[in-house]
Amino acid sequence: MLTYLSATLTYLRARFGELRAREDGVTAVEYALMVAIIALLLVGGFYVLFNAVKARYNEVGNCVASGPDPTTCNPSLSGP
Repeated sequence: MLTYLSATLTYLRARFGELRAREDGVTAVEYALMVAIIALLLVGGFYVLFNAVKARYNEVGNCVASGPDPTTCNPSLSGP
């Protein structure tokens, strides 16, 4: 009886070991998805930041090119 129990426990450990090994692949896929989502958010954030900086430089450049007239050229610090 003890031999049967020992064999059963060995079998169960082997099966659970296989399941754990399979979960490593799932974990790798989850990490890859997280990295992809973070990369997309970074690209989107840099795109928005680039457009804001570009708009600010255009506004200031137009102000300087037209001669700084306080009545027509007042670049605000809060943004467009």
